[in-house]
Amino acid sequence: MESEKLWKKFSKAYREYKANEYGYVICFTCGYSNHYKRMDTGHYIDRRHGAVKFNPLNIEIQCMICNRLNNGEIEKYRKNLIERYGADVEELLHNEAKFGAPMLQHEVETMITYYKQLKKLKDEARQNLRPSDSEAKEEV
Repeated sequence: MESEKLWKKFSKAYREYKANEYGYVICFTCGYSNHYKRMDTGHYIDRRHGAVKFNPLNIEIQCMICNRLNNGEIEKYRKNLIERYGADVEELLHNEAKFGAPMLQHEVETMITYYKQLKKLKDEARQNLRPSDSEAKEEV
């Protein structure tokens, strides 16, 4: 599969997984919320560095303004990344970008399946938290 098609498939699966039950996600850098189909999967280290293109530590949901128009809001991204994962994450990602090998297609496809399964589990858990119609009627 062509690299860009694989990225689009991966990005969609990741954003769907991160979305709430209404399909909304939050921008990692500015906090803007929108439907996952209208948001991007942004990178701390540019995705041209194939070794970190699909690395979960290097990707986060971003709005199109932060990701595309404001070049990823890298300083805000960096600050939030370090807050989330610790100071060592930056060095780890830079080393991987410099010395690591890009993921193979089957590895990326495994990650796509993984995010789809996580989304399915998350959706099932939400369903189990909601009272069934019969339970709701009994409470009235």
